[in-house]
Amino acid sequence: MIKWGLTLKAIGVCLTLMGGLLYLAPNIEHLSGGKAYGPFVPRIIDGDTLVDGDIRFRLVGVDACEMGQPISFPDQEGELNCGYFARAFIEDFIAGQQIVCYDQGGRSYDRIVARCFAGAGWPTMRTDIGGFAIYSGWAVPTKHAGDLFRARYLLEYMLAKLAWRGAWNGSSVHPEVWRAANG
Repeated sequence: MIKWGLTLKAIGVCLTLMGGLLYLAPNIEHLSGGKAYGPFVPRIIDGDTLVDGDIRFRLVGVDACEMGQPISFPDQEGELNCGYFARAFIEDFIAGQQIVCYDQGGRSYDRIVARCFAGAGWPTMRTDIGGFAIYSGWAVPTKHAGDLFRARYLLEYMLAKLAWRGAWNGSSVHPEVWRAANG
């Protein structure tokens, strides 16, 4: 005989622990990263590239719409610039705040691959710029995300897609596909 009350409690405990891991693990992973850069107010190049003076940062685990990448919406005539929206959403999220970037050890086209966080205080998923880019629907997660926050980025991706946020509300291709076709 199955004891449903005990089984449901066990499932509840497991789900609570998994939820806690999805929240806590990404918030401490920056400690395993390399050098911290900042705080600084960034110049935003596109949805996954930020600049501080001569130093360029590539958001780890994030691939945002490219500048010039077309997107069309059902209620809009003609194509629009998907990359413009990705950059605009990051600009609004940062809103002139100082950020801190944590070097994740890689390099991409002379950019430091980093996790970057907006605002002062302890870095969290709520201040994770890359996580927001995915949550807003103007970026997709990549395989380069660290193990501790990959699950969170995939969750944000699925939620953005289900809610038809950002590019999911229109018609476009993944940034990687567009780059391959357009050099």
